[in-house]
Amino acid sequence: MTSTAATLPQRRHLAVLPVVVLLFLGLRLYFDFKADLVGDEAYYWMWGQHLDWSYFDHPPLHAWLLHLVAQLVGWSRFSVRLLTWASLLLVLWIFHLWSKRLAPADSATWFWRAAALYLASPLFFLFGSIAYNDHLLVALSLLAVHCFVTFVEQVESGRPLPLRWLYGAAVATGLATLTKYNGAFIGLGFAVAVLASPKLRPLLKSPHLWLAGLVAIAIQAPVIWWNARNGFPTVHYHLVDRWGGAAGHFSWAHPLNFILLCALLFSPFLLWPLLRMLRTKPAAGFEASAKLVAVSILATSTLCLLALSTELDAYFYWNIVAFIGILPLLVRFVDPVLRWLHILFGLLIAALFVCDLAVVPPGPLLGHEDHGSSINFGWDEIATHMRQAADAHAPDLFAGTRYSTTSQLGFALHITDAAKLSPEHSEYDFWQAHLPLTGKSALVLTDEPDGSAQIEWLKGHFTTLQQVDAFSITRYGVPLYSWRIFYGEGLTP
Repeated sequence: MTSTAATLPQRRHLAVLPVVVLLFLGLRLYFDFKADLVGDEAYYWMWGQHLDWSYFDHPPLHAWLLHLVAQLVGWSRFSVRLLTWASLLLVLWIFHLWSKRLAPADSATWFWRAAALYLASPLFFLFGSIAYNDHLLVALSLLAVHCFVTFVEQVESGRPLPLRWLYGAAVATGLATLTKYNGAFIGLGFAVAVLASPKLRPLLKSPHLWLAGLVAIAIQAPVIWWNARNGFPTVHYHLVDRWGGAAGHFSWAHPLNFILLCALLFSPFLLWPLLRMLRTKPAAGFEASAKLVAVSILATSTLCLLALSTELDAYFYWNIVAFIGILPLLVRFVDPVLRWLHILFGLLIAALFVCDLAVVPPGPLLGHEDHGSSINFGWDEIATHMRQAADAHAPDLFAGTRYSTTSQLGFALHITDAAKLSPEHSEYDFWQAHLPLTGKSALVLTDEPDGSAQIEWLKGHFTTLQQVDAFSITRYGVPLYSWRIFYGEGLTP
């Protein structure tokens, strides 16, 4: 009787946590089917329709996979975001493997707690839902962490050198970095773990450790090749262009902003469990190996980006790889109160996120402009206006005045050759460099007002330019965003 009573809270817990996970997954599904593509989602989708060795902003792996998705299932909001579910499945599969090692007596409870913590972290929910490169980066980074941890555990137990895990980790790290450059922090963090551990330092004498590093670097060959052929534009963009060409300068605001946003988006309710985990000696074996690798990656990524933020405004989401190995280890350190506060906080942020992009931005309903979210609404309506203007003017081209809106327009019209007409540098510059655009006519979608630098730029690049349509996107009777369509003839790129 006592045994049965003791298991009742556990049974209730196991019944509730899957419901929590389903709530988060339901919000994701609603977002997938209802939200128009965010600008960079459409931009990366267009990369997938223009296969290349690499791209202006990021490495190519995500774009290559999006190309495969387009060939297999076609164009739709859900197909653009389909890979986010593959990434989530990989993450949950690795959590399942870890649950058997970290809590063999009760692996189911551990797994559902880890899944709930992961989905409730705004950092992972937001960047795991939007089809940016980050969802794939997170999944491949966790796979690399898993391989590194298994390798370290076997080395520290005195077994023969487990080369398959070492080279598997190298391949996963290389693929993570081929997805987004901050995947390199996984490899750097493992190097720190080797240097920090007396049991691992002898590995520095093994050629396999260095060969594994070369494997991870060799996987970046497409990026190196593309940049070498094009004058290293990615390097120039990340070091100069994205900062406005201005030299860095020290400001306390930058590192403070970085730290606060990292803490808030990871979750303020996981900070105390994180501190407890760092201060507690782990159980021998898998947990000790996991802590060594995960903490080394956390420290390496965070400190490197914190140092960068003293000169430039480093973005908090660049540090996403720092937390993916740490989060599963927090399960045993999160008490019930903090767990539910974290889950409720995550549900609130997730619901606001989905509302903001799939229902209506709250700002305009309250009388405040929210261009960042409102610009992503109504792309089917925008496409209808463009087609009606095309029926009247028969243009040679459809165009936009930003890389993001040009991509959203192209996706809405289901075309891959929409032109970006502006001085803004982007991947479109490489696609359009060899196209015969001179003398063409174009319908240009813009949100710029008269007298703006962009409108003046357009006037200087067409022989004639006239406005042919103006309209607003509304929701619940509230205007969200205003657009204009211009018809230009005699384009001079």
